[in-house]
Amino acid sequence: MSLFDDLVDALADEVVHRYRIDRAVAVDTIAQSWTRRPKLVALITAAATAEEVRRTRTYREAAAAAKRDIYHGLRRYRSGSLDGLAALAPGVAAEVLAAHVAEIIAAHVSTAERSAHLAEFFAALTGAVGPARSVVDVGCGVLPLVYPLDGVSEYWALDRDGAAVGAVAEYARIRDDRRLRPVVWDLADGWPALFGGGLPRLCDVGLLLKVVPVVARQHPRLLATLAATPAKVLVVSGSRIAMTKRQEIERREVHVLERFCEDHGLVERARFRTPDEICLVVERAGGPPVNGLASIYA
Repeated sequence: MSLFDDLVDALADEVVHRYRIDRAVAVDTIAQSWTRRPKLVALITAAATAEEVRRTRTYREAAAAAKRDIYHGLRRYRSGSLDGLAALAPGVAAEVLAAHVAEIIAAHVSTAERSAHLAEFFAALTGAVGPARSVVDVGCGVLPLVYPLDGVSEYWALDRDGAAVGAVAEYARIRDDRRLRPVVWDLADGWPALFGGGLPRLCDVGLLLKVVPVVARQHPRLLATLAATPAKVLVVSGSRIAMTKRQEIERREVHVLERFCEDHGLVERARFRTPDEICLVVERAGGPPVNGLASIYA
């Protein structure tokens, strides 16, 4: 093994210890980053030992840059294309459709994080909220591609990411499944336009999965709009493990969720955990009207 490879492996070990990344991906990312730095390559070629290289400013800058590339890559919600369904025709073989769906699920961080325990997640969710004929999913990503729709008559999949909504729309087209109602929608747009497009004034279940903590950090003024999600029961969730680092954040996320509920008159009825997610099932109890409707829990 060359000195270049030794240095890449050593930095990959450091990165994997800190970040949620596969070691092979870390090695490949670092190697590609460094091969674009001729000054570093020349330095490594001429050096006698790894320590000699590590003491230089050139190496420190290259190592920091590679770590930044890895960090920003992990921060992306999409790690690949979500367009894989566009070329498929209705009636395509089930195994072909399933293979394309699996690729899309792996390419979107929200479903990739749940992929190892999707059955567990859905079993816990169904057990907590009971049967639901109408579902509104705020910030849906591509979860509707694998959501169990048995008993559901309409599933409103809302997201500002046009690629994610497009994937859901293509999936609905291929399956001729009119239960799926994918809509490109931004929280800042509010609910009236969606009501005009057919969204029920009160769905059975509203999914706010890993959305509340993000909105609380980035757009806190829109939390009231989230709280007004038109559903009898809301499932609000947060991450147990940080998106990028190997760091437990459940306590912090739960604090945000509980504060959200307290501020907006939501009462917790149940709570469940999966390996990466903490979910609170909440209802409005004597709180303010929901989108002009009197609370059914008053």
